Amino acid sequence: MSSQPVSRYDRRKQETRSRILEASGELFADHGYAATKVAEICDRADVARQTFFNHFRTKRDLLFEMFEIGIDLLAVNLDAACEHAHTTRERLALLFSNTVGPAVEMGPFNKDLVTQVLSASDEAMQPEQSRRVSRVYLTLVQRGLEQGDVTRRHAPEVLAQVIEGALVAFIRDWSAGANFDPTRRAAEIASVVADAVESRPDER
Repeated sequence: MSSQPVSRYDRRKQETRSRILEASGELFADHGYAATKVAEICDRADVARQTFFNHFRTKRDLLFEMFEIGIDLLAVNLDAACEHAHTTRERLALLFSNTVGPAVEMGPFNKDLVTQVLSASDEAMQPEQSRRVSRVYLTLVQRGLEQGDVTRRHAPEVLAQVIEGALVAFIRDWSAGANFDPTRRAAEIASVVADAVESRPDER
């Protein structure tokens, strides 16, 4: 990372970009992605139309950046889970809860927004992004291995994939309109995943 201080221009540029992203996220969640116009985003963010296009080539580019932000939030959620929980089972419960909670509370079109971001991620996922996501789950597994409450019967990478797959599948089902209580289902899946990766008594 560069040790050079951030210039005033760069700070203002980032602040403007953040305002655009925040405004678009609110509008997408309140009215739906398709129904939201760039002009409405500009009004909400208090920026000129040209300013918007200086930061984002298209409205869809907002979704790509939201996916990047989602990866960062996933890492933050894991840090919080590791800080406040003592076992892998507790960390999984917090990780699932903290990941699902904000999506559920976003707005009436929350499922539409999540679906759009997932679609954009499928379209634009790069190898480095995939590695970043995988590292989050692998970190959780490695923490459990150090404590002795995660099994050594399977490779850590495989266990990380099990956790990732369960969370992604749950989010896709929920955003696609599956009829279940997302908070309760997240807790149930986290418990099942914990059962799958937990070490046996003879491993402790």
